[in-house]
Amino acid sequence: MPVLALIVFLPLLAALGVLAVPRRYRVVHRLVPLIATFVVAVLSVFVFQQFEPEGGGYQFVTVIPGLGAAGLGIEARFGLDGLNVGLVLMGALVAFAAACASWEIREREKEYSILLLVMTGGILGAFTALDLFFFYFFHELALVPTFLMIGIWGRGDQRSYATFKITLYLSLGALIALIGLIALYAAAGAGSFGFAEVEAALRDQPISETTQHWIFGLLLLGFGI
Repeated sequence: MPVLALIVFLPLLAALGVLAVPRRYRVVHRLVPLIATFVVAVLSVFVFQQFEPEGGGYQFVTVIPGLGAAGLGIEARFGLDGLNVGLVLMGALVAFAAACASWEIREREKEYSILLLVMTGGILGAFTALDLFFFYFFHELALVPTFLMIGIWGRGDQRSYATFKITLYLSLGALIALIGLIALYAAAGAGSFGFAEVEAALRDQPISETTQHWIFGLLLLGFGI
């Protein structure tokens, strides 16, 4: 399996594995996230070292057949450039550190492990996706566990209030970002959600400066929230 596919999908597969393990096997629930995130961190270090800054364009490009929708221009394509290669390394190392720190969890370890692994897969998928649809999908996949983790395992008397606020904020941000991405797709007229196709379409037929400002503002506000 290509290395980027392992980096993105190993945490998600590990989450399914934890889901299938009975609740009484608490040690397994703790070990699986630790091992999975460690492997992902090692692979991230590997791709970071193998990345060629002078190469230009996207490297380690991986296409997962069967996940996209060719008729809609959606393709499960992943890759690394000079910006996100560092983000992937950072995300993988933070995920491993979070798995190490999660040993202090003493209740609902199974659910916590599943949510942590899903969040990790979502973060790494968003950093590597080369398709607008999957970029947004993985971005939201990383956010969903946040609500539950803060509400269940958060500390302090205000954790329910904090969960309510972050749910409102992130839902609003997700909606604004979605509008911006749809506007970008429509303005490009590429017939595909792929980054390369959208970029090529915009080079051939640039959109107006006013439209650019509106789209950029929506994306900046949505993802900024």
